[in-house]
Amino acid sequence: MAPQTMRLRARLLEFLKFRVLAAQEAFFSDLQTDDGSAPDPARFRRWLAPLWPEALVLGDEELLATLETARRLYVN
Repeated sequence: MAPQTMRLRARLLEFLKFRVLAAQEAFFSDLQTDDGSAPDPARFRRWLAPLWPEALVLGDEELLATLETARRLYVN
């Protein structure tokens, strides 16, 4: 993974930190696929676009991995 990608993922994780801490699992519910089986990268991108568009340069895999890391670290 390129250093720039690593930095951007770290910054995105920090951006998500207090949002996830405040909302817990509820934060992730709107980002799920219609059947609720997994996070939907398109929904995550739509959510991110007006808030932090810089993160949109990350690929779907990086976005979803960062989202999963946020869940693992910040959900009680």
